[in-house]
Amino acid sequence: MDIPELNRLERREFDMHLTWSDGTEHEITYDDLRHACPCANCSPQRNDDESSKSLRRNIERLPNEKPSVRTIGNYALSFDWKTGCSAGIHRFERIWRLGENQDPDNGKPYVHGAW
Repeated sequence: MDIPELNRLERREFDMHLTWSDGTEHEITYDDLRHACPCANCSPQRNDDESSKSLRRNIERLPNEKPSVRTIGNYALSFDWKTGCSAGIHRFERIWRLGENQDPDNGKPYVHGAW
């Protein structure tokens, strides 16, 4: 999937504002970002509606906080939270899909090793 390059990421109180090289701008809430965590613990919880709703409720109970952000090579970002899961590595394509209100998992259920 070809996506524009991420030019700017601004962390705000409840969300982040992203600006891409083609001029596209996205606002992604921290709750949505946490719910889309691609780690081996969080991903399987989105495989069915009931566990996904439970994951969302657990995330919404966490205190609001701005994560610290670090780049992973030239392909991803990592978000570090004081509470909750910080294990996910979010590829830029995944962040783009989330900003476009698309399924960040691209319709694939989590299967260990299949990504």
